[in-house]
Amino acid sequence: MVDHKLQLFLEKVLLSQWENKIQFKSEMKLYEDFGLIGHDVDDFLTHFTKEFNVRISNEFKFNERFYPETYSVLDIIKSIFNKTVNIFLQRSIYEKELKDLSIQELELAIKRGVLL
Repeated sequence: MVDHKLQLFLEKVLLSQWENKIQFKSEMKLYEDFGLIGHDVDDFLTHFTKEFNVRISNEFKFNERFYPETYSVLDIIKSIFNKTVNIFLQRSIYEKELKDLSIQELELAIKRGVLL
């Protein structure tokens, strides 16, 4: 069960546009479960770090965890190429899967005072 203060924070930040309240679970993830990308994640982390007095470690790789708000032309070409290969050659080229950020990691960051 998620800490009460974190639950209230997540409700305020993530569910402000939704009518229904949910019980957050540690295994929930910011992109997978809430669709946060780019600037939305940046805003979320800014509020999170201020609310819980947590700093973000230099080892935290934003681009390895979240999709950007927009893609470069090269990213689009690579994606089209990978999908074309998958369809025509019936072989899979997987795009790099992002690590996302779980609520459990947010809980650990609150305890440690740093998001890794």
